[in-house]
Amino acid sequence: MPLQPGAQDRMSVMMQLGGLLAASPGRYPAGTRISVQTVGVRDGDVWVFEVGDEEQLSLPAGDFTTRKLTRTPRKDFDRKLELWLAPRYGYLPVRIRQTEANGDFADAQLRKPLPEAPAN
Repeated sequence: MPLQPGAQDRMSVMMQLGGLLAASPGRYPAGTRISVQTVGVRDGDVWVFEVGDEEQLSLPAGDFTTRKLTRTPRKDFDRKLELWLAPRYGYLPVRIRQTEANGDFADAQLRKPLPEAPAN
């Protein structure tokens, strides 16, 4: 399958999204859609993430102001992916929730604080 410019694998796409928001947060208001070709073992589909509103999260590592991004499934057996990116950590994900088509899910949450990113 030919790769598009900016293509990512399923792990690096989460970091790429954080990098995009960190570089220009004002460019991605709530409702913005970000499309990234995301490559797996057998495919290279375009994943579309919708930028949500700012959310407050209370996690084992503390309380965070975050921006939520959601990939909603478009085909049977697609997984839903929700990312909560923390501006104070350079928009790194502090929570990642993947939900399979059958309802099974994995919910990873930051357990220990990280050093804060320098101010822009």
